[in-house]
Amino acid sequence: MNIWSDVDFDKTATRVDKLLKYKLPRLARRCGRSLTDLSSPQLSSTSSHSNRTDGQERMIVNSFSIENVVDAICQTINHCSDNSKLILIGNYIKYIPQEQLIMMLPYEKTYYYKVLKPVALNEFADLYDYYQDQCDVEQKDKIDLHVYVKADAL
Repeated sequence: MNIWSDVDFDKTATRVDKLLKYKLPRLARRCGRSLTDLSSPQLSSTSSHSNRTDGQERMIVNSFSIENVVDAICQTINHCSDNSKLILIGNYIKYIPQEQLIMMLPYEKTYYYKVLKPVALNEFADLYDYYQDQCDVEQKDKIDLHVYVKADAL
């Protein structure tokens, strides 16, 4: 796809939701990070694996790769707009109940589900492209979270 391709807003939101809900917790565990640490704006790529032995070298290298992906996800969330950041951290990092999260925002429940949350998820998808590069995610681990609308035949 190119930069002018149309994005399926709902399907992209669903894809990002699955990444943050199911993949992020596992990735964080695999590189020795806690989800509660991820909501801090002072994230760093420093590893907690300094006392490993040579026999675990492959696991350490894999952990560094995973940590770059986790850092990209965290940097993406931290660079979203204020409402989106609140929604993403609340939903996927701190596991704040939906009703409580909705009460933190000055909007109605239906507006939250139909507009605010999908906008936050799509904003994440847009920014994630950039932060994968900034966090040195290996090419083989990079993903485009957008789901594109099939082009109309002219």
